[in-house]
Amino acid sequence: MSRQCLVVIATIAAAIVGAGIWVLWPKSMADTVVTATAGPYRVQLTGEPPKAGISTVTVEITGNGGRSPTPDSVTFEPAMPQMGHATTPAAAVAQGDGQYRADVDLSMAGQWDITVRIAASGQVHEAVLSVTTNG
Repeated sequence: MSRQCLVVIATIAAAIVGAGIWVLWPKSMADTVVTATAGPYRVQLTGEPPKAGISTVTVEITGNGGRSPTPDSVTFEPAMPQMGHATTPAAAVAQGDGQYRADVDLSMAGQWDITVRIAASGQVHEAVLSVTTNG
């Protein structure tokens, strides 16, 4: 084989290896943005997608239009309806600026519905946020 032929083969091989590495390189998951309304509230979950297992979930609760009362309590209730699973509700802790955080048990990878239950002024409002966990 000629030197020119070996250079061409080496160049093609390097290009194939480079393309394979680029395709298989781990990529960060896009941030999750899920929004729902619960009575006079707008509930939004943003950030990295939750992972299977115990995962910290943070939501922002703001007024939906007019002025909404400050919640007396916020609870996250995870369920996986497709599999018939539900896990223990978690009481969220206020973090300031309308942020509420709790550790929830998302026991397996897949589609989860997290019901955010907001109690305020003697009323209870619910928003369901659907998220997909990965293992």
